[in-house]
Amino acid sequence: MISELRVTTVAVSDLERSRAFYTDAFGYVTHAEAEVRGPEAEAAWQMPPGLTGRAAVVGPQGATTGLLRLVQFRAPGRLYWGEYARRQDYGHYALNIRVDDVHAAVERLTAAGGRQKSQPTRWTVMDDLSAWDSLSYDPDGVMLDVFELEAGPDSPFADYDGRPSELQTVAIHVSDAPRATAFYTALGYEVLYEKLIENMESFFRLPPGTGLRNVNLFMPGGTVNGRVELAQYVGFPGRQQRATAVPPSLGILSASLETDDLAATSALVASLGAEPVSSPVEVDLPPYGPALVQPFFGPDGEVLEFYQCR
Repeated sequence: MISELRVTTVAVSDLERSRAFYTDAFGYVTHAEAEVRGPEAEAAWQMPPGLTGRAAVVGPQGATTGLLRLVQFRAPGRLYWGEYARRQDYGHYALNIRVDDVHAAVERLTAAGGRQKSQPTRWTVMDDLSAWDSLSYDPDGVMLDVFELEAGPDSPFADYDGRPSELQTVAIHVSDAPRATAFYTALGYEVLYEKLIENMESFFRLPPGTGLRNVNLFMPGGTVNGRVELAQYVGFPGRQQRATAVPPSLGILSASLETDDLAATSALVASLGAEPVSSPVEVDLPPYGPALVQPFFGPDGEVLEFYQCR
């Protein structure tokens, strides 16, 4: 069994500032705190020897998945995408959060220290699902896709309590959407929708004529959160960020998935052509405590951390 994306790790420059931002903008609470240190953490998280950090796991009250692990390392770092000047580059690039009123949410976000990138824009996702979508930045420049859905009564998104959600998806820029889709479906994900989005260059700030192939995948089992969103900019090639998406660089460093058999999962992931970041190691993994962990590079250099709780 492999889970949806349970936790996403983001390196920040000021832990308390970032925690306050997500609290004020989205009502998130702290689920766990921990120190990040030691040779095992260094191996799994690609940390330089001797580097340490502080972590806080945040998310909505009562949430158990789609959580956000904020980590401040005790060394200065720069946003590895550099304000997304090369926004077509590959890897983890955005955190997607659902709200009941996108305009009010963007106002809260900017008041809390974030920045707006694009105005809310409406687009049709599926026959029974439309979205008011907006792009913003958190205080460190990490991209946030904050959106409001208009869901039909039979849509899997119709049941919603109105609170800002846990991470609905983590978006990944990919070089080849069919190849990346095959990788994630082999892990157990299923395609929720797939479409080519055109005439949205002004929203995404893309060169004229660039299409966006978008594939949204979910893990069956009862939740529509913790999804994977694949985005390929058609005709706008990029490059992998795996060499720079490492501590103490700021930004999205990894996404964590739980497994009940790490050895079997690691064998499966390796058979799909994924390269291990390290051998399996035992670490104190907030918010879960002791866990056996093995991270892998995904098809476009994105780090996926598979863990088995002890």
